[in-house]
Amino acid sequence: MDSSPRMVLVVFLLLFLFLSPDSQAPSLSQQRELDYSILDERHSLDVLNTSAYNGFDTANNRWLNVTGLRRGDGYAWDVLPKVQQRARDQLQRSLDTFTSSKSFRNASEVPNDSKPEDGAQQKIVQNALSSMKSFDGPTPLYQNVTGIFNGQWVRSQIGKEIATPSLNLSALTPRVYYASQNYNRNITGQGGGLRVQIEEKTSEDPLPDAGLARDVKAQVTIEDETSSGDGWEVTLYGVHYPQQGGIVLSTTSGKFAGIFALPYFTLSERSFTLAQQLLNQTLMSTINHQEADFTSVSNPWSSSPNNPSELIFPVPHCEFIIYLQQHPVEDTSIDLKAMEKELRFPTGASMPPAPSIRMSALIFSPDCGFVLESKGPPDFAPQQGLHLNGRKQESYIRIARRCILAFAAVISAQIFLLMRQMKDTSTPSTRSRVSFYTIAMMALGDGFACMGFMVVSILVDAAFLPLITTAFLSFLCVSFFGMKFLMDIWTVQAPERQERERERQRERDRRNAEIAAAQPAPTSTTPMPTPIPVVTAAGADTLPLPVTARRPADTEVTPIIITPDQDLDAAEAEDIAAAQTTAQTTLGSARREMSALYSKFYFLLLGILFLSLHATTWPTTPRSIYSNTLAFIYLSFWMPQVHRNVIRNCRKALRWEFVVGESILRLTPIVYFYTVPDNILFVENNANAAYVLMGWVWIQIWALVSQEILGPRFFVPNGWAPPAYDYHPILREDDEEAGATMPIGFTQATADPTSPTTPKPGESKEKGKKVWDCAICTENIDVPVIPAGGSGSGEGNAAMAATTIFSRRAYMVTPCRHIFHSQCLEGWMRYRLQCPICRENLPPL
Repeated sequence: MDSSPRMVLVVFLLLFLFLSPDSQAPSLSQQRELDYSILDERHSLDVLNTSAYNGFDTANNRWLNVTGLRRGDGYAWDVLPKVQQRARDQLQRSLDTFTSSKSFRNASEVPNDSKPEDGAQQKIVQNALSSMKSFDGPTPLYQNVTGIFNGQWVRSQIGKEIATPSLNLSALTPRVYYASQNYNRNITGQGGGLRVQIEEKTSEDPLPDAGLARDVKAQVTIEDETSSGDGWEVTLYGVHYPQQGGIVLSTTSGKFAGIFALPYFTLSERSFTLAQQLLNQTLMSTINHQEADFTSVSNPWSSSPNNPSELIFPVPHCEFIIYLQQHPVEDTSIDLKAMEKELRFPTGASMPPAPSIRMSALIFSPDCGFVLESKGPPDFAPQQGLHLNGRKQESYIRIARRCILAFAAVISAQIFLLMRQMKDTSTPSTRSRVSFYTIAMMALGDGFACMGFMVVSILVDAAFLPLITTAFLSFLCVSFFGMKFLMDIWTVQAPERQERERERQRERDRRNAEIAAAQPAPTSTTPMPTPIPVVTAAGADTLPLPVTARRPADTEVTPIIITPDQDLDAAEAEDIAAAQTTAQTTLGSARREMSALYSKFYFLLLGILFLSLHATTWPTTPRSIYSNTLAFIYLSFWMPQVHRNVIRNCRKALRWEFVVGESILRLTPIVYFYTVPDNILFVENNANAAYVLMGWVWIQIWALVSQEILGPRFFVPNGWAPPAYDYHPILREDDEEAGATMPIGFTQATADPTSPTTPKPGESKEKGKKVWDCAICTENIDVPVIPAGGSGSGEGNAAMAATTIFSRRAYMVTPCRHIFHSQCLEGWMRYRLQCPICRENLPPL
């Protein structure tokens, strides 16, 4: 009986889940919009199937009853013939090399001179467009152009002849209410970047001319000085002609039936026929899928498929018609067909490196009235641009994997150097020299790389394994080694931070006391209250003194309380308990500090990551400034170490292999992206910034070298750094403080008086030098000492000349006035900061 309410609740939840309406089911308005879209698509497909090549010719007043191609729609179709002729010129330029060498099958029509005449060349182009015949010998064109291509674009001269079109959006799209009348993707700049990502599909159903036309999809990104992020992204669908290397693409929207009108934008009647046959099959299949699946979108060929805000707040977009022409490869001895097969289905066969793909592009917007071209020969010099260049997707993935593995090797080398440095700085004395912020900046860079690789591994399935491996190595470097090293440094340097906090507190108290002393004392007539007697269970301990009684004078001496002998054990127990309480308090404080340290570190890392992701949407100039600034700050990781060397007056904090190795390893990825044109992330090159960053790291390394040789504070003016003890002082016999800087025991040096070569006690064989005994290695130390009153004598000048910065590096004098060899005392101080003779505490080196 107790379980019956639970069963009722379970049954109710199950009924609610099964009987609740499906959230994916479209509403009535959405279903009605899908039905209207399917009717329009079927109508446009019928018009495509029943028309001929010359069915759309605005010069002869022939229009089509398709959205965007009607007489009163207002598109700038008068320029379309010029754009098509410009696309034919691109094909002509791509065939120049092969027509001159008779590598095209119709090259027999070309004269024997080095450059064919315009008429003959035009005839070859027409034959190529009409017959779709291939090249003789090895195919000089890739048959599958799936890949990513980058280049620059400029405005074409054809676009200057176009008058600004005027479209009636209400008449074109009566069922759509646009939130704004301003056109998106309206490119107004004079030039910028262009990236095209092509995905080619191979038709499974055989056509009469199988292989002569293929369905393609392209993701085009156009960037100029006014665009934000990577630029304007647009999705286009079209047809690829593998034999001639041409691609025709178009956008499709409610105001422009681009995919249905695509055959009318082709360059020949044969191209029109092939596109018509291909699209008749693919478009019909898509429409049937829309009718069978009620969750389908109303426009499967949308130019903005990844923008859900378009469904709520639609805005008009500029429509695009793009012509791409593949250029033949320069090395005709390569069998591209066999190479493509090996790239797609690798068997391990030995193949040369796959040549890159070069394409020329022509972009025409009939509703916004502009024409863009890829930047390259013959209109521009090769140094200014080479149209669009890229690799096949398989080749790109191979190179990406190699780069990822190379970065994994870089991370592994960083871990190796960090482990050696942690082993070298395994004592409190050596850890106190290392700058906490230097290691923290390196760890932040590794953490940033780890998160970046994890995000990319989710998006790129083809390189998931190397990406996740590199992300794990970065995570290992930052979480296991980097944070462990930071924790050790933070723990060792905790007393130093506490001392600085006490000094700041004393300074604040001193200033408050000065302020209080400067203010006049307030006068008060209120009588002093009479002391109240302390009353206990036994009665009153004290009575208030009479007014005339003498008060004891306050001597401001702290009373000394002597514990009775019989309470020694209790006092000792209290001391032990107090020590345990202090230790527990210190341990708890250390844990709280480490918890706060971890929180700050990871919050800062996440903040930098989110800010960097947001910076990808910024315009080009602010984004470039941000990336360069972030790289500059990241590569300044040696500056905190230089600063700590100055503050602590210490040297040899880090191993030189760690300094040089980390500098090279952390510079390598940044220099790769800044200098390699075809890098895997398509980062725009900036050689000047790369030189500045390399020079900045070089300057920091030389600053550390100079501090090692000339001293940590050789470039710091006097008084700019806090006072610190100098282990390499200039020794003088006539010091005003009666030998305060002279080491102990130089007058007690022993020697054999019978030996003619042994100097007097405390003296060396050389003038101006004294002899001491090193208590660590028990060997003699020859130290230059300026004799008393010898500043102007010849002996004093010789001693001054011998007392250089390099000669003073041979010995070290402790604050307790004991002298040792520098190597001996430095080795000792790596483990203990105590004098080997008197056990006095020593300042860190």
